Amino acid sequence: MADLVSIGRGRKSDDSDRKKTNKMIGIVALFIVLGVGALVLLSYYFNNRCFYGYEVESAVKRSDSNNVNYMYYKKEMLKYSRSGISGLDTKGKSLWNGGYEMKQPQLDICGDYIVTADVMGKQFYVYNGKDEGTSMETTLPIVRAKVAGQGVVAALLQDSDSNVLSIYNPYGSTENLLVEIPTNVSEEGYPLDFDISPDGKSVVTSHMTISGNTVENKVSFYNFTEVGQDKNTLVGGKSFGESMISAVEFVGDDEVAVFYETGFRLFTRMKQPELLAEKDFGKEEEIRSMAYSDKYIGVVTETAGDNKKQKLYLYNLKGKEELKRDISYDYAEMKIYGEEIVFYSNYNCYIMRTNGREKFNCEFEEEIDAIFPTENENLYTLIDASEIKTIKLSVS
Repeated sequence: MADLVSIGRGRKSDDSDRKKTNKMIGIVALFIVLGVGALVLLSYYFNNRCFYGYEVESAVKRSDSNNVNYMYYKKEMLKYSRSGISGLDTKGKSLWNGGYEMKQPQLDICGDYIVTADVMGKQFYVYNGKDEGTSMETTLPIVRAKVAGQGVVAALLQDSDSNVLSIYNPYGSTENLLVEIPTNVSEEGYPLDFDISPDGKSVVTSHMTISGNTVENKVSFYNFTEVGQDKNTLVGGKSFGESMISAVEFVGDDEVAVFYETGFRLFTRMKQPELLAEKDFGKEEEIRSMAYSDKYIGVVTETAGDNKKQKLYLYNLKGKEELKRDISYDYAEMKIYGEEIVFYSNYNCYIMRTNGREKFNCEFEEEIDAIFPTENENLYTLIDASEIKTIKLSVS
């Protein structure tokens, strides 16, 4: 009997130990869940909070004039004027320089490459951020130039009664002029815009024709591979009727956005172009501005007759709506950098994340020329009339 009683008490003791152990495990698990939840909430807060001020981390005096322009380039900057171009780091230090003399320089960037063309002149320069650049002379005055991702340049040249779209390889060892696409103004209309694909193998152009009281806007697709050669490089076209085309842009390697007065259309497969997506806002929502990146297309509309009622739309490059928000920003420029949409004017800057959360809302004391992001998500390069500053966003 004693043995049986002893055995029974041992089992009760084991059960009690297991209960204590399970209770401890439950408490530890609860604390882990609460800790993870707290970390998630803190992470959400810090990743989605809004900043209303800034601190100046560093500043250098500008030694240039008001005729100098700045552009965002590879998470750093470009500075250019009529007498040359420079690559700058985020603190304004010069990384490389290129000299030229132009009456009206016009820039385009694709990847590492930059083209600077003298509008209505006969010269353009191509830079890659590593050397002093290479230059080329054209036979006719340049209207505009675009560059591809390996330095190939498309230049629209103007003649008396026609235009020529010429494709150059400034780095070619034998032949620099690759392709010429002549257009007759009286037959094919006035050129509005064009762009060259990142691989340099396709070009899209837009033209406007006027016949009596009839106006027609259209885009044409050219391809310089074996497919295009079979069709004299012209592989497709699309009419937009009376809708004025404001811009055509390669937003991807093989995707083109055509922006017109009431919306945009996305085309893909440049060897055999086809419509990928279309968004038309009609006449009730007037388009105030559009911007694009290699991931998004942003559109701001306002209700006809009321510029205080604005809507921001964000689409991916398949045409799917990713964001729709009411905004009331007073801005002059709209840009998309990574996962941020930047609005700024002379004295104001607003930054919205692509998830719709506002990141920065600030009024500056001095007039600003530009604001660019850096590799640090809370550091920005701010350019005002007298200095280039590195600023850190602050909550107040």
